[in-house]
Amino acid sequence: MQAIESTFLKKGPELPRKISPTTASTISKTTSPTSTPASSDITIGGIVGGILVLFLLLGIVIFFVHRRRRGNKQTLSLGSVASRSTCRNKPIKAEKYEKYYLEQHTDENYGFALQFEDLRVVGITQPTIAALCMENKQKNRYNNVLPYDICRVKLAGDINEDYINANYLPGYNSKTEFIGTQGPLPNTIKDFWRMIWEKDVHTVVMLTRCNEQGKVKCEKYWPSFKAQTYGHIQVHFVKKTPEENWIIRDFMLENVANGKRHNIRHFHFIAWPDHGVPENTDLLIRFRNLVREHMNLNNGNSPTVVHCSAGVGRTGTLIALDHLIHQIKLDNIVDIYGIVYELRMHRPLMVQTEEQYVFLNQCALDIIRSNKNSNISYTNIALEICENLIPGNAK
Repeated sequence: MQAIESTFLKKGPELPRKISPTTASTISKTTSPTSTPASSDITIGGIVGGILVLFLLLGIVIFFVHRRRRGNKQTLSLGSVASRSTCRNKPIKAEKYEKYYLEQHTDENYGFALQFEDLRVVGITQPTIAALCMENKQKNRYNNVLPYDICRVKLAGDINEDYINANYLPGYNSKTEFIGTQGPLPNTIKDFWRMIWEKDVHTVVMLTRCNEQGKVKCEKYWPSFKAQTYGHIQVHFVKKTPEENWIIRDFMLENVANGKRHNIRHFHFIAWPDHGVPENTDLLIRFRNLVREHMNLNNGNSPTVVHCSAGVGRTGTLIALDHLIHQIKLDNIVDIYGIVYELRMHRPLMVQTEEQYVFLNQCALDIIRSNKNSNISYTNIALEICENLIPGNAK
């Protein structure tokens, strides 16, 4: 303030007013003998300019701090254009995957969380007209897990009889290697067996118990001992092979209309908790290998049916794991983002939770490490994280 006051006082001689002796004396002491009006203007301009620059710099700092905080809040909820362009189509070489995994795993799997959030919107704008028809609504276990029209499985018959909540899903070998479907309802068991027969299915994989935590997840759709008839398909029980974590059942199907028969094997995995993922990667990998061995020997060009409750969470995880194992073995790459992306283009919510997505990455790491004879399997310590994001605890 003294400098500013002094500056203004320098112009005293030019003002048409009298200056007291005291003021004059003060001016003579504080004013340089060489001061001029031009230098006074420069001094004022410098001060004002400096103040403006300080305010400008302060504004820039505030802007970027606010933008960074806002970006951090929105990253997990919305994703970003950058992540959508960089995550997609970036397979990782198997030999570089462990380093990549450790980078994504830091800060409580923050990198994997970004990828998973980026996948939330994939495929969701595709039409589901057939599923929303009045006569078909009661055939859906969950009203927000509906098959996309473009790749839904169609049963034989007219438009009023061809609906089932199921989609063809891509595997490593073909775009229709799998059928993902919901666990049958009491009123859709006949349709389920029609699908098995009409699509010449030889392998069925079930990834849920019929009842979990007091809730019905899937209707029991197979006979325990005596043959049962569902529509025009009669199902004969052949044998049952129980293991600690899964049960294998063999059935013979007979079309009562024409007497034709064929066999199927039913793989029932019972060690997947209602919330979360299997206890370790090795367990699911061994189960997948068992299923794949049967597929290779018996399927031919027929699809394998996989279901849980809604046919998206556990179903998507197992199908993605099968694709992943082929990818590592035959292509020497890991592209879990790309695998899940393609699945979600064919059926909503495939690989339903972030925990399942991280689990797939853990599977990839353990497979690669086991190939180096390290014999490591991941033990999950976060079983309490809820798997299901949709109403009714669907998965």
